[in-house]
Amino acid sequence: MGSHVSKQVERRKTIHTEKKILSDLKTSGEDYPGSEYRPSDRKNWMNDLNPDKVHINQIVWPGTHDSATNKIGVPLITRPFAQCQSLSIYQQLARGTRLIDIRVQQDRRVCHGILLTYNIDVVINDVKKF
Repeated sequence: MGSHVSKQVERRKTIHTEKKILSDLKTSGEDYPGSEYRPSDRKNWMNDLNPDKVHINQIVWPGTHDSATNKIGVPLITRPFAQCQSLSIYQQLARGTRLIDIRVQQDRRVCHGILLTYNIDVVINDVKKF
């Protein structure tokens, strides 16, 4: 029983510490460390990163969910329920996205649930174009 109580006390201390850190971030005007970074060229924002100063685990990687759904479904019928992105993969990459979420069926068609969109080759060509 004593160890259970000490774990609860330790957990409360940890929560208090985390709340303090979040509170300090809010008063600093930043949503997260590095959020003040606003690249002038979003397509090439990674060029400005100095690998000697910024480690890969310190970068906030912009990404999109169900990235290749800009042409999914039937417009005005099923598209409003399945479309998560309105931009092509190339357009997303050009705007700074670096993580894309692509779901592909065995027939090489990109999908979101049961709805299908274009062939995966369209996505691959957009990535190559970028």
